[in-house]
Amino acid sequence: MALRRRCADRRHHRSDDLRLLRCRSHPGSPPIPGRKHSAPSQRAHLPAHPAGRVAAQLCLALPRIAVCPRLHHGRTDAGERQYGNDVPCPCVLGSVARSLRTAAAVAAAARSKGGSNRMKILLLSHYYWPEVGAPQRRWTTLVSHFISRGHRVVVAAPHPHYPHTRRDEFFSSQVGRLSTRVDAKLGGTWENGELGERILRVPYLHSGSSMARQLLDQGVASAGAVNAIIGKMRGPHTPDVVISTTPALPFLFAGDIVARALHVPHIAEVRDVWPDLISDLSLVTNAVGRYLPRVATTYLEKKVFPGLLTVVQRRASAVVVTTESFRYLLERRGIQAEVVRSGVARSEIDQAPHKGAGYGTDTKLLYVGTVGRSQDLATVIAAASRVPGVRLRVVGDGTDKLNLQTLAGTLGAPVEFFEQITGRALAEHWEWADAGLVSLGDVPAHSFTVPSKLYSLMARRVPILGVVAGEAAEIISENKAGVVARPGDVDSIVTAMQALVQGVESPNAAGHRWVVDHACVDVMGAEYDRILEQVRS
Repeated sequence: MALRRRCADRRHHRSDDLRLLRCRSHPGSPPIPGRKHSAPSQRAHLPAHPAGRVAAQLCLALPRIAVCPRLHHGRTDAGERQYGNDVPCPCVLGSVARSLRTAAAVAAAARSKGGSNRMKILLLSHYYWPEVGAPQRRWTTLVSHFISRGHRVVVAAPHPHYPHTRRDEFFSSQVGRLSTRVDAKLGGTWENGELGERILRVPYLHSGSSMARQLLDQGVASAGAVNAIIGKMRGPHTPDVVISTTPALPFLFAGDIVARALHVPHIAEVRDVWPDLISDLSLVTNAVGRYLPRVATTYLEKKVFPGLLTVVQRRASAVVVTTESFRYLLERRGIQAEVVRSGVARSEIDQAPHKGAGYGTDTKLLYVGTVGRSQDLATVIAAASRVPGVRLRVVGDGTDKLNLQTLAGTLGAPVEFFEQITGRALAEHWEWADAGLVSLGDVPAHSFTVPSKLYSLMARRVPILGVVAGEAAEIISENKAGVVARPGDVDSIVTAMQALVQGVESPNAAGHRWVVDHACVDVMGAEYDRILEQVRS
């Protein structure tokens, strides 16, 4: 009997609470005809909890529960509030309700604040600020452009470590010593970018000089990016578009997986000539050749991985490449692609023409960039050892640097090596130089590649020694921007260096005009704006 009475009392109090809520008038809402409205009752705001009912019976005045903004489930960084990842939770009868902010409401709010063209863009890249390199420069420029257009940008990238094997080495280097590091977490760590973007730092594997270690580093980072994005960017935080970019090949697959999981368009930016480079560089053989027979590695390089990558390219909403020749190659395979060349900054375009050192009798040649196998600087060093009157400086870091230093010492080549630097220290190297070096190895796929440093040298009217083939060689020759040598051919490079020794001619304005028309930041930004609108529709 006592148990039944208590249950009846609970039902009576609950129904009484609901009647009070129905009768309570709400500020700003019109009265409902035919319904009796009473003044707001303090009891109606009490929690649906026995303690609340006891307080009402004893006429105790309890304050309303203040619900403070809290981090969304699974979020670890309070800084996510500015991206809508932290939503104040309404209180309904004392219970904290789930977020009522739907994806449609978020989109409507964004449209009301800045027009319907604003997008949430997710970029997946293995290389990003504060690292220094061609991919980093390209995407720092593009992210700045997107933000200036009102888009919100999130970048998923590993903790900074390139070109070093560990991030401790990066943060102690000239480039990274002033940068701020964040804690590494398995599910990703949020960081504020310098341009207003949000960066989701994901784990990576300490890389090394071997191809296998580099691929493992990229593979672990891409898997970490997928895990972090799926865990943190669902629901109202889902991006409108996913962009993945090379040269880290696993990130193209990561972009495809994320876009399919979130049901959003995928823009696959293929800056290098993939999948052709897989077999041209013998990536699988160099990585695991000691563990697998030659037949197996050849099959993987020529059939399996190229087939998988071609599927990703065909599935993408848009494919972006950086050269016209590569676009034609993909079109012959049935893949439509858009060309967006790496843009030169306006500050470089507006610089006065390069004048060179103007002192000494030697011709001073400067290389700035990645010191890896793809650049094949060993052939250039071998040629420099045979040409009196040439001095070469190499400014940068990479997996092949130690081997090149050993080679230069063995040959007695006039070569100096400097670590990767930026700013005024780098400008002093250019003041020393008479000409700039652009070099790629003797690989068939490289004939479809144009190094972005070529555009920078043309914009500043620096005489160029181009050890390149294909489209890059045509651009130099047609615009009279320098001399060209065949990649991998020491004799051809010797002949080109001898021409520089006899007299370095300043390039005319043709190369500068070509860059303004085809490879400046304004052109690059406009092309990406067009592609974003294309995938949106």
